[in-house]
Amino acid sequence: MFHVKYLLKTSPIHRIGLFAAEDICAGALIYTQNLKLDLLLSEEEFTALVDEEKRVVKHYGFFDMNVGKWHLSHDDIRYCNHSPDGTMTLRGTDLVAKRDISSGEELTQDYREFEELRTLEEK
Repeated sequence: MFHVKYLLKTSPIHRIGLFAAEDICAGALIYTQNLKLDLLLSEEEFTALVDEEKRVVKHYGFFDMNVGKWHLSHDDIRYCNHSPDGTMTLRGTDLVAKRDISSGEELTQDYREFEELRTLEEK
């Protein structure tokens, strides 16, 4: 669930991205995941998917090394693009602003916080 206003727009990083639709202060809560709505798959469940389903999970989801499962979010957080100097960071399982973020700025995260480099390079 998003706690800030955002827009989906064309991203210079990767096709579509999340953009702040308001100014966000450093440390502000931006997003809380909802595991009751998100899809979590064991490696066995992921392996049983057909190739196109695997492609979608790999592209829009990730292998969460913290829980050992494939994770596909139910909402627009799937459009959060990777940046080694992301504007958001994990605090527990929530995303918070690493610094002040201006309205119109892309909301990004360093995927290495939760995903193995092997999986990241496959995207």
